[in-house]
Amino acid sequence: MAAGLTVVAGVGVSVALTAGPWGGTPDTLSRRTLVPGHIVSDDGRAFPRGGRSRFTVTVEPRNTGVRLIRRLDVGVALQHASITVNGLPAGEWRPLMGDDVYKWRNQVVELPPELTAGRRKLTVVNTSLSSSGFNEFLYVVEQRLDGAWETADTVDVGESHASSEAAHDYGTVGEDWADTQTFAYPPRPEDWTVE
Repeated sequence: MAAGLTVVAGVGVSVALTAGPWGGTPDTLSRRTLVPGHIVSDDGRAFPRGGRSRFTVTVEPRNTGVRLIRRLDVGVALQHASITVNGLPAGEWRPLMGDDVYKWRNQVVELPPELTAGRRKLTVVNTSLSSSGFNEFLYVVEQRLDGAWETADTVDVGESHASSEAAHDYGTVGEDWADTQTFAYPPRPEDWTVE
């Protein structure tokens, strides 16, 4: 276990993070103890401004909406990227403020229904617009069917998830980082997901 992490009794993977005054990295130890969070280790990729990622996912053609949910490291603040679906503008990943203690977030973007209805395959391209670059660890694709949201597909990004990347024709242009991170989500699950 990394320095600065102490297991707290409980269900699942709850820990107390011991952090210095500027954050919760292993080399900034024990000035304050934070409330328990949820620790996840995941590998991912990143690329600078102008770099991009591409992947293809499967949805039900009778969907009445599709949303992308991206796990990201908000220790890198103000990530901003454009999204296209099948070559057409589909939205943006809006910049989020940084958090150097609870670094995991799940960011949600709902795609325009006219780009997803009647389609089985969606090719998504994310192009970084920010000087801070753009990182991605996991994509969950949800679709609305009969008024309810359900998982349609999942793209697990990273070197140890080569089979998921291959199955989704995942690739990057300009990639400048690929590694595994172990971070905490905020203590309250309702704070894990942002738009």
